[in-house]
Amino acid sequence: MNKQIFSFLSLTFFLCLLSFTANVSAKEIKKEPITDTAVNLQGVSDSFTYSYYLSEDAEAGKNGLTLNVEHSTLLISPSSLTIRIDGENQKTVKLDGKKSKITVQADLKGKALKKGTHEVTVVFYGIIKQGICVENNTSGNWLRINPASYFQIQGDVVGGKITLQDYPSKFTSFQTKTDVVVPNNANVETVDAALKVVSYLKKRTTDQNTIQLVNEKDFTTRPTNKVIVGVENDFETNAIKNLFKKMNVKMPADQLQLQVAEEKINNTTRNILAITTKDKKNFNSKIEVVANQEFVSQLSGTSLAIKQVPQQTKKESGTLTFEEMGIPSFEISNTNDESAHYFYYLPQNFDEEKAITTTLNIKKSAILNPKQSELIMEVNGVPHAINLEKLVENEGFLEITVPIEKSTLKSNRLLDIQFKLNGANVNDPCTTNDQEKWLFISNESTVNFSITENEQQAITSLTSYPGIFTNGNKESYVIVENLQEVSLGDLSALYTSSALSVSAPKYTLKNLKDLKEEDLQGRNIIFVGDAGGFQQKLNDNSALKWTNNTPDFSKNGFVTETISRYATIQKNPWDESYAVLQFNRYEDGAAIMTPRFLRQLQNLAVDASIAIQNKDNEIFTNRAQYSIEEKQKEAAPKQSQSALKWSSVLMFIGLLAVIGVILYLVFKRSKKK
Repeated sequence: MNKQIFSFLSLTFFLCLLSFTANVSAKEIKKEPITDTAVNLQGVSDSFTYSYYLSEDAEAGKNGLTLNVEHSTLLISPSSLTIRIDGENQKTVKLDGKKSKITVQADLKGKALKKGTHEVTVVFYGIIKQGICVENNTSGNWLRINPASYFQIQGDVVGGKITLQDYPSKFTSFQTKTDVVVPNNANVETVDAALKVVSYLKKRTTDQNTIQLVNEKDFTTRPTNKVIVGVENDFETNAIKNLFKKMNVKMPADQLQLQVAEEKINNTTRNILAITTKDKKNFNSKIEVVANQEFVSQLSGTSLAIKQVPQQTKKESGTLTFEEMGIPSFEISNTNDESAHYFYYLPQNFDEEKAITTTLNIKKSAILNPKQSELIMEVNGVPHAINLEKLVENEGFLEITVPIEKSTLKSNRLLDIQFKLNGANVNDPCTTNDQEKWLFISNESTVNFSITENEQQAITSLTSYPGIFTNGNKESYVIVENLQEVSLGDLSALYTSSALSVSAPKYTLKNLKDLKEEDLQGRNIIFVGDAGGFQQKLNDNSALKWTNNTPDFSKNGFVTETISRYATIQKNPWDESYAVLQFNRYEDGAAIMTPRFLRQLQNLAVDASIAIQNKDNEIFTNRAQYSIEEKQKEAAPKQSQSALKWSSVLMFIGLLAVIGVILYLVFKRSKKK
């Protein structure tokens, strides 16, 4: 009997140990990739920088950085790879060409586990031939950091009191997953507000998949932080109702309530932000306080009641600082000679006919020779050379104004800006390359343009998406026929793809049944799915051919059987100064739109008014047909003018003839007299 009891206890202990080991193992495999693509470093010296953010101090554990590295087989001693964390060297390993694939691990401890942003720098130093004044700066001197490299925080994050100042960082930081939760039967105002929060959060995280929009039915099943958006009486589940009671969430009648707390969900502490109200109308523009960086940066405390609608600063001139465009201050140097890409959509009222310039505020390393170096600003892939000798001192900075070529601007008004530093490295083997020669570019730099009284005429080409819809003076309507039949994922993809780097897009979600034709005037429109009673008028004015109220893609040159979803753009038939974009599925059960389809539309380089995505997720457009139609439109006024010209000539000849006859008759009568 004792043996049986002992065996039972031993088995129980073994199973518990196994379960504990399994839990630890599951915890250990939680990893964060440091790059989605391979990073190539070129010798003699080059570096790669990665940043991570901790919302709280992390406890000691198996915290570290693991690099999966390949390098040239030509490398010899003293070639090395060094890992620095916050500027301090943590580990150096030698590189040997005989072992070209290696894994390098560096532990994180001490200051590297403190709350805040930390910077990891990987420095490569490569030698392929020894000797005095030997050229080592060749194409054969390289090292590659593979996407299999990752970063992990094994220790539990130490909780601290959360405040509104911790938004959005505690919901978007390293390895953090967050759900934005709406009621199961949420109204359009609530879903619109939640979509703006989602798009803002996704722009603030390195992995957009960590932010999801879900219904309250999934509240307890997903191990995530929560941002709860809704009207008081719309929530149905006890889990959320009890959470609100525990948090003592207030529901003011005419205000938008923001409240944060750390609460347990399924025995695990989570960060919670409740965005609630008694009246759905309070979501309208007040949601901007949690979806626009200008207002988010002002939040404080643990509870706020927003009564007045915040007004964004209205600019009398077309000047945007880099900070307003979501571009931080940054540094480029001979060891890191390229900046990240920064994206911004110019507003609809900028004057296309007048010059656009950039005024850069720069600080420069004393050892960087301006005669041998140049700064390159690429705008939409077109390089603009900047002569560093022409920098002028102004209020502590070196300043220069750079004209941007008009030909670089795209139909969607996108600015894709990147900076590069040329000439800082000296290809002289007898000259040392270990000195860092840098340029600091301030976020007080500006993009300058002229504005017009009215918005520009809408461009009815898909290349104008999403710029003309997301950054106009008036919000664009996103219209759905039945909110319950549209995927939250579809809407989330649309809002996120259209969001600026510092704020949610200027969209307002609307129910089709709540709109009249006059509501569609004076703004751009996006239909998600069928347009109900408005569809016929769209069909009558669309480039897409229709037969019996069904799209006939074959007449537009598409293979119908392969189509999964499509998008069309046309002039707004209720107000031709604006545009209408429509997304729809063609294949039963397919999503109306996907993140990939939206990215493909954003990247279109040739004008088109119809785009289809096939079942292999490839995109095709009617660009050839569009080009012919546009030429015909251009030719039509010329033909009309030509006809008018000949008509005028004939009328003039006829008039002369009439005058001649009258004069003849008058002359004849006077002669008789």
